Amino acid sequence: MNNELLSPAEMTEADRLAIATGPLAGIDLMRNAGAAVSAVVLAHFPVARRVHVLCGPGNNGGDGYVVARILRDSAVDVAVWASGSPKAGSDAALAASECPVRPRPLSEFVAETGSIVVDALYGAGLSKPLSGDAARAVEVATDLSLPVVAVDLPSGVSGESGQSLGQAFRARITVTFARKKPGHLLLPGREMCGDLVLADIGIGDGIIAQLEPRTFENTPPLWIGNFPVPAVDAHKYRRGHVGVFSGGPSATGAARLSALAAARSGAGAVTVLSPADALQVNAAHLTSIMLHKSDSVADVQEFIGRRRPSAFVLGPGFGVGEKTRDFALGVLATGQRPDGRVDGLVLDADGITSFRDTPNVLFEAARRSSAPALVLTPHEGEFAR
Repeated sequence: MNNELLSPAEMTEADRLAIATGPLAGIDLMRNAGAAVSAVVLAHFPVARRVHVLCGPGNNGGDGYVVARILRDSAVDVAVWASGSPKAGSDAALAASECPVRPRPLSEFVAETGSIVVDALYGAGLSKPLSGDAARAVEVATDLSLPVVAVDLPSGVSGESGQSLGQAFRARITVTFARKKPGHLLLPGREMCGDLVLADIGIGDGIIAQLEPRTFENTPPLWIGNFPVPAVDAHKYRRGHVGVFSGGPSATGAARLSALAAARSGAGAVTVLSPADALQVNAAHLTSIMLHKSDSVADVQEFIGRRRPSAFVLGPGFGVGEKTRDFALGVLATGQRPDGRVDGLVLDADGITSFRDTPNVLFEAARRSSAPALVLTPHEGEFAR
């Protein structure tokens, strides 16, 4: 499916397994990686005055030497700037020996308007802030607003977390290999990467499977095989009944939006549970969504027993306080009722904030084996609370 995410350590292990399994050696993977980056540079920047390739001392730098060789063979004006020398006998050293462009020290790096930069300094494996010549190179590229093509990940961005470790390149395009890393998708790394290109360099799916990845990108291939499809003879209640709690007369809109979203995402029936003083407001705006008065936990329990909803949404515009806590705990206790069982509770916004001083009460209620599934949907502030 190619939606597995690999940490930098897992990617290193994938490289090792691929080389050990064959038929490609480490230098073959490096040449394939360099070819993929070169193809992106040639396709997107065909009229660049010059390409400055910045090479680190490791495998990321080895990819850069391959890029420089291929671009030079394609009649591109190339300059190579090196931060140290590759380890003798390494794949990166071999790639450097094959590159016809003589490297100059990164400390002397200069560029000109109209050129581009290939960042092959450190990639996803960097675990400390850029400093010295590398940090100055970021400043040069930034001051001239030069397009940057990053190899694997912009140097200065953590492949593990996406955090900027200090100064970092902001790439126009990032070319990564085999699988994406968390840093490609987590902010601010997601924005620092620019457009992301995932290149196949010869590390097969079987190698990735051996790693047993546990982190995945949430895209349709991850779940489409289990996505419920209603049978031709199914009636609406077999597609689930969602109850959405509404706030008072001046705070009803968020609940209606949530109710419409539930209906649009596939629920067969949706009911807005409204306090009595907001019934007219909600009724004036609802057509395909049902409406039910719910001023107390007893009203909610009666609704559960009579209508048997499968899920609830509590929190959007509902208000913060004891009533919110009571309603949430009442829904989480439905597994003990003989006349109706709720499968899930989505707790959002005010529903989360209402438990900021007593989170253990919420979590203990949710841990009961009979409790509905609890899903929290916080923004950053609610998550902190």
